[in-house]
Amino acid sequence: MTEAWEMIRHVAEVLGMIFLPILGWMLLTLTNHSKKIILLEERVNETITHRLSQLEEHIDEVHQKVDNTYKTISQMSVEINNFKHTNENRDKKLDSILEVVQQMSKK
Repeated sequence: MTEAWEMIRHVAEVLGMIFLPILGWMLLTLTNHSKKIILLEERVNETITHRLSQLEEHIDEVHQKVDNTYKTISQMSVEINNFKHTNENRDKKLDSILEVVQQMSKK
């Protein structure tokens, strides 16, 4: 029985001599890869943030251009309506002048 326990102890020591360094190496590798993954994630987040800020700037520019275009269109619409009313008033005045001239020519 003692020999069996000694045999188990020797096998455990041999396994410990082989697997403990491998386990330590695996943990070290896992830690190093985790650090690299964290750095990569930070870089990706910075890139995404930078691209999103550029996209927001472009969208703001587009919104500003659309607003300016809308204002210009509104101003043009007002000017066209004013021009229309002015032409209608001229036509009315010309018609009234023409009537007066026709009445004078009949007399």
